[in-house]
Amino acid sequence: MNLFKKPMIFLAFAALAIPVTGFSQYKFEVQPFWSYFKDLQRYELGVSYNLPTGMYEGVSQVRDNYNNFYGDTTIKRKITGSQSVGGSIGIAVPFKGLGHISCLAMFFQLNVSQTEWNNLNETYTLSGSFNTPSTAVNAVTRQVSLPIGVEYHLGCDVIKTRRLPFGGAFGVGLLPQYNMTALEGSGVSNNAGTSFSITPYAKAEFSVLAGICFKVRVMYTLGNVPLMDVNYKLTNKLTDGPFNISSTSNLMFSLIFMPFSYTWHETQWYNTYDTYNRYDKLN
Repeated sequence: MNLFKKPMIFLAFAALAIPVTGFSQYKFEVQPFWSYFKDLQRYELGVSYNLPTGMYEGVSQVRDNYNNFYGDTTIKRKITGSQSVGGSIGIAVPFKGLGHISCLAMFFQLNVSQTEWNNLNETYTLSGSFNTPSTAVNAVTRQVSLPIGVEYHLGCDVIKTRRLPFGGAFGVGLLPQYNMTALEGSGVSNNAGTSFSITPYAKAEFSVLAGICFKVRVMYTLGNVPLMDVNYKLTNKLTDGPFNISSTSNLMFSLIFMPFSYTWHETQWYNTYDTYNRYDKLN
């Protein structure tokens, strides 16, 4: 695994190497790292819509404009996932205070999603374009992933205050993922493939307190992830030879809400001290 050949992967790996245990000076004492996992007020739930891209490589039929068969060729082309949705549960765990309402935090999120890859058996024309076949071969990828990263947090969810209406976060990390991909279509036999990979990601989010805390999040991942390798031709002339598909990137848009944020109290970060005074200088 050539993790260090790309600068972004190296940056994510270096960020994860920061110590995450113990105490830090943050006006007052930060709680022990693992204690935050018992704090329901910091957990978040979300739904996501994904824009994944991938790569098809394999044998494709060559046909003219009248659908006459000319032979086979090996093609490598980009593919785009569709109907890609998911859900998540996660938490940001503070480990280093940077200011009165800002900190560094470790980010953990469990994601599940499903993506469709349509018309994998498109035919190649003599003019260099692709045509959709009358009987399509599709694939569905079901993914379980666990993004782990380091991020800078600012605003309401840092100190769990109801006085600050807004917040935000920026971070990088690594995304271990397990993928299960199966072919679908008329006449397709039971073909399935599994894979495990680790890819880097970057994320940004904006928070707003409206009864409870809501977040709009954008996360981008990249890296070649093999999904399925079909090493023979399909029956009923659906394909004339082997092919494989892989994922190359994913742009994820998420709507996040923190269901227990309605119970936020300003004394819970600084023990019994007031965590935020509107007349203080925000640093």
